[in-house]
Amino acid sequence: MMDLAKVHDIRGMRRVDLKELVGCEYPSQITHHLNQLLKRGDLVSKEGRYVPSLRTKAGFYTVPVMGEADCGEATKFADGRVVDNIIVSPSIVKNKDISKVYALIARGDSMNKADIDGSTIENGDFVLVEKTESYEPKPNEIIVSIIGGLANIKRFQRESDRIVLKPDSMRDDYFPIFIDASDDFAVEGRVVGVIKKPL
Repeated sequence: MMDLAKVHDIRGMRRVDLKELVGCEYPSQITHHLNQLLKRGDLVSKEGRYVPSLRTKAGFYTVPVMGEADCGEATKFADGRVVDNIIVSPSIVKNKDISKVYALIARGDSMNKADIDGSTIENGDFVLVEKTESYEPKPNEIIVSIIGGLANIKRFQRESDRIVLKPDSMRDDYFPIFIDASDDFAVEGRVVGVIKKPL
């Protein structure tokens, strides 16, 4: 059932069809099995379908890496592709809905003073992002935004007539990015953790 859920929308399939694919005798066995997988958290509901949980057997989580984001001028395209996965401890993503967390590789050093639970964001670090629907950033939150299709990490500020994305760097030659209402701009999520790049 778990393997089927990786490639099929089993939530939308009829029980009699699933019964044939799984090899059960009765459709009620499929219903019982599905309920047990959901109760244990092995399957989760995501975007209207059942998908395998991101938990590993060892109690860790697999977090998809969705490419790179700039900590400077936005130059990295955000195309939504998973380029890799990282395994993280539950303590790193505590109190977060893991199905909404993904990672980006930070590029640049315009955010190397930003403190996320005691870690700064340096070039090559994995930045954990929590994507939530209808998310409205609070002042000074560190967010991932998409500017003209390009991913960027900055500190969020809202002014009366514009949004300001501010650097937080040990260098003083980075400038804020000013966003007007007519710009192609979206807030993708907030930064909730940093995993330092391997040495």
